Amino acid sequence: MCASKTLDAAHLGTLEKKITELSDALAKLGRDTDLRDLLRIIRRPGWTTPAEYAFCLALLDDMQAHVTAIDALSARLLKASLAVGPAA
Repeated sequence: MCASKTLDAAHLGTLEKKITELSDALAKLGRDTDLRDLLRIIRRPGWTTPAEYAFCLALLDDMQAHVTAIDALSARLLKASLAVGPAA
C-alpha cells in the first residue's frame, strides 16, 4: 500500500531507487582512493608548473565546494521531508 495519497507506488519506487543510487554513489566516493593516489603523485620531482598548480588548486577548491553543497542540500532535503505530513 502506498504511504502517500498523491503518489502511487511506482512514483515512490522511483524516488526510493534515486535515493538509494545517490546514497551508494556518495558512499563509493568516500571509499575511492583517487585523491590518496594524487597525494603521492604531487610529491614527484617536477610534477607540475605554477600554472598547473593553480589549475589543480582551483579544481580541488571547486570539488570541496561541491561536497559542502551536497552535504547542505542533503540536510535541507531531510529537514524539509520531515516537515511534510505526519510521521508514520
